[in-house]
Amino acid sequence: MNGIDRIAGKIAEDAKQEADSILAEARTQAAGIAGKYATLAKEESNRLLIAGKERSKEIVRRAASAAEQEAKQQLLATKQKMISRAFDLARQKLFALPENEYVAFLARLAANASSAGNEEIILSSKDLKAYGEKVLHSANELLAKDGKKNSLILSAEPGRFEGGLMLRAGRVETNCTMDAIMRLSKEDLAPNIAAVLFP
Repeated sequence: MNGIDRIAGKIAEDAKQEADSILAEARTQAAGIAGKYATLAKEESNRLLIAGKERSKEIVRRAASAAEQEAKQQLLATKQKMISRAFDLARQKLFALPENEYVAFLARLAANASSAGNEEIILSSKDLKAYGEKVLHSANELLAKDGKKNSLILSAEPGRFEGGLMLRAGRVETNCTMDAIMRLSKEDLAPNIAAVLFP
């Protein structure tokens, strides 16, 4: 029995040493694996943090770009409104000219637009009643002064426009209405007006 106890004790002792050795090796391997995965986790965390920062920078850059574009559009819209306002004021000033200056303005329009000297002047209803004969007389005088044929006639029918005039020669009409003048002037003068308003 004594020998069996000793053998059993020896086997138990060897088994315990082997188990302790295996357990120590397992602990070492587990610590190595845990360290490896801790390093990988830290690297992945850093990678995600850097990617997040880059994404944040890109979002901020896009937002700044969108805000800058919106500001440019707002500024352009404001400039266009200001230029339109300048033309509206010019139009109002033309309509508010004293009678003699307004008649002279319409007469110059007719004389400058006349190519044959015998066209028909069409005025707005208001201008026809108030200034028709004066405009006709002044326009023919301007043509005569330039040595051109001066046989313009006045249409008894008013045009459907607010101010300015139309010249008609048969079926051909020359549009010198205030709307046409403002539209053409805006195309030509808008850059100059912008330069004055927004130096």
